[in-house]
Amino acid sequence: MKTTFISSATLWNSPRSTLDKLQSELVKANKEVVTGRHMDVGLALGRKTGKSLSLRQERLTLDTLTDSNATTTLRLKSTSAALDQVRSVADSFKNSLIGMYVGSQDVPLVSSQAKAGLDKLISTMNENVGSQYLFGGVNSKTQPLNAYDPGPKEAVNEAFVAFFNFSQTDADVADITPDLMKQFIDGPLSDLFKDQWKDTWSNASDQNIQSLISPTERVKTSASADDKAFRQLAMAYVMTFDLGISGLSDDTRNYLLNRVVGTLGEGISSVTEVQADLGTVQQKIDQANERMSLQKSFLDERITNYEAVDPAEAKVRIDQLSTQIQTSYSLTAQLNQLSLINFL
Repeated sequence: MKTTFISSATLWNSPRSTLDKLQSELVKANKEVVTGRHMDVGLALGRKTGKSLSLRQERLTLDTLTDSNATTTLRLKSTSAALDQVRSVADSFKNSLIGMYVGSQDVPLVSSQAKAGLDKLISTMNENVGSQYLFGGVNSKTQPLNAYDPGPKEAVNEAFVAFFNFSQTDADVADITPDLMKQFIDGPLSDLFKDQWKDTWSNASDQNIQSLISPTERVKTSASADDKAFRQLAMAYVMTFDLGISGLSDDTRNYLLNRVVGTLGEGISSVTEVQADLGTVQQKIDQANERMSLQKSFLDERITNYEAVDPAEAKVRIDQLSTQIQTSYSLTAQLNQLSLINFL
């Protein structure tokens, strides 16, 4: 036989023993009302927790791709703006040469414009955003183009001497015929801007950056200084001021400048093609962002279906817990006043 002793102290401590649990439940219920989500998703969902986590991971992937696309868009816009400058300078120079008969007195002006155009081309190709060179291709940490002097300039001079057997400042330059100039341009000079471009001009990669713009789509999102557009423009500028133009006969000089106009035209068209390709990429990114936005809304809805609490039920729970806590406090206060002395 067991005898259980009942005392006022036991009764007084009994409500207090559950008070901590009630307060913890109240905090949990309040947080669920504020967040709209189960305080302990794992406990609430049980075996469905893995599905919820998988949906959240998929949602996080889409957020990461969207952020990455914002950076890619910035690079594309900066690249397009740089190409606008390159095209504008080349187009302006080409228009100034069209229909112009260049005599020896005009050579200094035309040469200075060509030099300025080449300098602008090189400086634009070497622009960087966020410590990454826009026209470096995948080699975005290295400056794409070398300065014209001394590297490429020496190569042009050497090719000129090797072909004509005299330097650009030699008096024999006046004997160069349009046909000889054509052979030089189509042969040794063209090689400097094709096969030998990497050795003399460029440190860029001809492989462009590829970016994942959606879970299933990867596109090229950069331009390279090795593109034929920039090689054509560089060649046109060099032809204008660094082939002994001041000493050429009028016929050969004007043949040369006509070739310059043609080469500039080809280069400008090629720049436009590069811009069109980048514009297409930007359109694909915008479409990918729109699709991912819809996917994120769909995932949010599914996640909510798994993790969301019923606001009405949570509010009722808060009211019940608050009532129980107040009752506990009241009982504790009343029991605290119990004393055997009051009954003697």
